Amino acid sequence: MILAPGCVEEIDEVVPDVPVNVTLALIHYNLSPASSLIVTNGMVSALSLGYDNNGIIIYCDVSEFYAYDRTCPYHVEESIAVEISDNPLYAECPQCHSLYQLWFSGFPTDDSPSKYPLKQYQTTYLPNSNSLHIYN
Repeated sequence: MILAPGCVEEIDEVVPDVPVNVTLALIHYNLSPASSLIVTNGMVSALSLGYDNNGIIIYCDVSEFYAYDRTCPYHVEESIAVEISDNPLYAECPQCHSLYQLWFSGFPTDDSPSKYPLKQYQTTYLPNSNSLHIYN
């Protein structure tokens, strides 16, 4: 079966684009597989990081890193930042309690009020310097 371009479901991003281009030295942080880390502009040389300076969440899978904007897509206007839940596989909005699955492209769980995933940024791991480049 071949899908025509008009048949492919596109996911709208509700969090506005902001320029992101930072490098995080991972030597200072213990990011083992299935762990998460909140990154703020105080941790990297950036004037702002993520939409409305809410920061970024880094999730480490077994062999890949994922970077998500902390702005809850359900509360963009209020600029509510999600937090890492008790389980580092999820981020949770403190206001609407939407749970975002960090290992699953930031998509919300089925019972969450939010229907949009967290905004995702691109990452490149630089093994020689043990650092992570986060950009869009």
